[in-house]
Amino acid sequence: MPATFNLELVPGQNVALEVSVVSDELDMARMDDGTVVDGQFWGKLDLVHRGDDHKLEFQGTRLPHGSENAPEAMFDSRMISRLAIASKPPVARCQLSVICPIIQYCDLVLQTSAFWKLSMTWPPAESLDGDPNKVKFFCRSHPGGALEHFDSETVTTALYYEAT
Repeated sequence: MPATFNLELVPGQNVALEVSVVSDELDMARMDDGTVVDGQFWGKLDLVHRGDDHKLEFQGTRLPHGSENAPEAMFDSRMISRLAIASKPPVARCQLSVICPIIQYCDLVLQTSAFWKLSMTWPPAESLDGDPNKVKFFCRSHPGGALEHFDSETVTTALYYEAT
């Protein structure tokens, strides 16, 4: 029985494997009890080429005919990698310290990923370009780590921010 596997090795790199599935003992389209094997399947295809060990193994499940469980609704490896981002902690609390050898005026720009939203900064920072994930602190840094924030007239040892 001829078989074709269309595989995406990495995003944008596709390969098609055309093989002949044969058995001297079984009709490859039927199980031992005579049940016909056909339809669409979702699962894991394992191809191994190591030394003298060559095998092709599929483990999966058949999708019911006419069901709403289409392959587009299933998870693939790219979706799983996005889940790691979605499972971020509810709040990240961070601080930024600046140590310099001489008094220095500085604009400190803080930008977070689009997956995070800055919820609080201390001293209060000004938003840049209307982007809620990008803010600026205008400070004067002193030797020893003190930061003088001009807008709030505050002296602090670190800039604090929270992101959700």
